[in-house]
Amino acid sequence: MSWRVVHVKDSQKMKLKLDNLVIQKGGEEFIIPLSDISVIVAEGGETVVTLRLLSALSKYNIALIVCDTNFLPTGFYMAYHGHFRASKKARKQIAWTETEKDALWRVIIHFKINNQQDLLSTLEKDIKAIQLLANYKEEIEPGDKSNREGHAAKVYFNELFGKNFTRKTQKEGDVINAGLNYGYTILRAQMARIVVGYGLLPLIGIFHKNEYNQFNLVDDLVEPFRQCVDFWVYHHLQEAEYLTYHHRLQLINLLNAKIKYGKEKCSVSTAMDRYVRGFISAIEKGDISKFHCPVVSSLEWSDL
Repeated sequence: MSWRVVHVKDSQKMKLKLDNLVIQKGGEEFIIPLSDISVIVAEGGETVVTLRLLSALSKYNIALIVCDTNFLPTGFYMAYHGHFRASKKARKQIAWTETEKDALWRVIIHFKINNQQDLLSTLEKDIKAIQLLANYKEEIEPGDKSNREGHAAKVYFNELFGKNFTRKTQKEGDVINAGLNYGYTILRAQMARIVVGYGLLPLIGIFHKNEYNQFNLVDDLVEPFRQCVDFWVYHHLQEAEYLTYHHRLQLINLLNAKIKYGKEKCSVSTAMDRYVRGFISAIEKGDISKFHCPVVSSLEWSDL
């Protein structure tokens, strides 16, 4: 399994050479085997990327995240399809029933609220908020018809970042939301490449159904991992004035942080891979034995 996340800042060119990524910068060349890479994050408006490299990135199922002049991710490029039985897998996915999808969405939201509750408990936040999340977790219906997710999110973010914090209206200079958005995009890109690698169609979700969103299933599945970013942002950005280059590197490196998944501790990237496999087994075979909630309170990261 590829593991390396490559951050490229202000390079002149990225090209392919003998199945290696070659980065040209400041008169030097840096060479990294494509087989090692899972995600590339590129920032700096003058970088040239060759078509031969883009083609190879698709072949190796490597996601390329592109950032704007404010260093925030604005989009990503990835393989159109990464599985040798793509048609068969697509037919299976299209045949998923609403009952099956609603049941799995209930499980995913249970995981998400459980991690929110777990994080507030770890940070010794108000017991009333923690208990409220526990109540919401037990009230989730198939398909989350009563929107326990939305109610829980309001309680969770207000307790984590203060009563004035909101995800809806974001202003320039809002470092916390900038950090959350950056980290969530990194997780989303990694989840997308894993989903495609297992032959799933990312645009067909189990809950998200936006006709303009090519990553509905990705946005469904990534929910219980978002709290990894929340945890890091809480510890690093509350007093920060800017989302610095160093902060961005650390958010990218969260994919290599250790987290408990099932009975083992592994990298966040590996946990995401096992989680997607568990989801497929759960929805296609009814076997939930390998579909677990990543334990956010177990997260261990190393500051660069």
